[in-house]
Amino acid sequence: MDIPTIGTNPFSNIEQLVQQYMAIERQPIARLQTQKGQLNAKISLYSELSDQLSSLQSKAEDLLEDDFFLQNSATSSDTSKLTATAGTNASAGTYEITITDLATAHRVASEQKTSDWTYTVAAGETHSFTISYGSTTLTVELSGGDTGQSYTLSDIRDAINAEAEEQGSGVYASVVDNTLIIEGELGASNAMSFEDVTGTVLQSLDVIDATGTIQHELQAASDAHFTVNGLSVTRSQNEGIDDVIEGVTLNLLAPTTETVTLEVGRDTSAITGGINDFISAFNDLMDYLNEQTQVDPTTYTRGALAGDSLVQFVKRQLINSILDSVSGVSDGNPSSLSQIGITFDEDMHLTISDSETLNEYIQDNPQAVADLFQLADGVAQRIYDLLNPLTQSGGTIEEQKEVLQDQVEDIDDRIERLEAMLQRREEQIRDELVSLQQALIAAVQQQHFMQSLLYGIYGSTF
Repeated sequence: MDIPTIGTNPFSNIEQLVQQYMAIERQPIARLQTQKGQLNAKISLYSELSDQLSSLQSKAEDLLEDDFFLQNSATSSDTSKLTATAGTNASAGTYEITITDLATAHRVASEQKTSDWTYTVAAGETHSFTISYGSTTLTVELSGGDTGQSYTLSDIRDAINAEAEEQGSGVYASVVDNTLIIEGELGASNAMSFEDVTGTVLQSLDVIDATGTIQHELQAASDAHFTVNGLSVTRSQNEGIDDVIEGVTLNLLAPTTETVTLEVGRDTSAITGGINDFISAFNDLMDYLNEQTQVDPTTYTRGALAGDSLVQFVKRQLINSILDSVSGVSDGNPSSLSQIGITFDEDMHLTISDSETLNEYIQDNPQAVADLFQLADGVAQRIYDLLNPLTQSGGTIEEQKEVLQDQVEDIDDRIERLEAMLQRREEQIRDELVSLQQALIAAVQQQHFMQSLLYGIYGSTF
């Protein structure tokens, strides 16, 4: 007589069974994580989009600066001798300049002292001296305090410089090779005079004698002497000379042996450079938008922003901003970029297709070019007005990113709840399988007992 047996325990690897079951249960979480990844990718794309938009907005803003299209340049034939800058009101022309002398600052010195030299002020006393030039007088005081005080060359230098700084003076003291050197401001009218008011500080230094006569003059104060188109000019400064040629600031660097030519005129290079920067930023943005919104006609693969209504709107408006005529221009002046040589090429890239025409307008009628970009309906103003609400703090793109971020956080909450639920479910399944395994083991043991009992009754006939 045959008795059926239960056989090998199929639940010997409970953990493997639990994990296989939970892998199926976790599929909703995997789908949520995929959605989260897609949302985070779109947030990153919006950040990239914002950067691209901001770049073009910045270049448009540059073109909106006052007098951008009225910039002038001043070009020197020898920048080691003369440099210059020109404002928008500069008188265009060619200027022949010679520099005979540069302005110099008055410079005097003490006698050379030993390294341990000091000047002593007794307790309760204050010794003072003055440095005068033009309408300015500096009063330097050395105090003896309660116990008396000894002053080194460095101490006296520091006292002079502190007083000069407080008064906003250009006088400057230094110590070189145990010698005190005092230098004034540029120009003959700024020659310095010195006086010991109380004490004999300056006389002890041998800067002056008892009559106030300077003892060691290293350099006399003098004015700059130069000519502009043959006219002799004298100034007390070398740099920042802005009252000789209207709208031009001159910087005299060294005396000349030959005439330096200064060309003043419209800064075509700077103006076209700004326009080119704007064009490059526009093309970079359009290339980016086209790449992100294209749909492959063969594979139907869609760009990450394909179908995005905001992006499609921006693309249309950008192109219209370039192509549409500008209202408000003066009669006879160009009303579109194409009329000054800026057009789209066959690849829809904005380009300067006629640089000669553009340069002529910049030279001869810069206000017409400015109007095309800067009027309320001008190209640069249109684009700035289009992009600013998108890129500004709290703007459209930031709002879009916040909406997406809220969705990401919602998914995180859902994943957290599912994880907690699945953890409880995993523990439940494990407990159930353990219980089932224990019941199976008990059944096997019962089977073995019954087999032994029957064998004892029936013997070998069993």
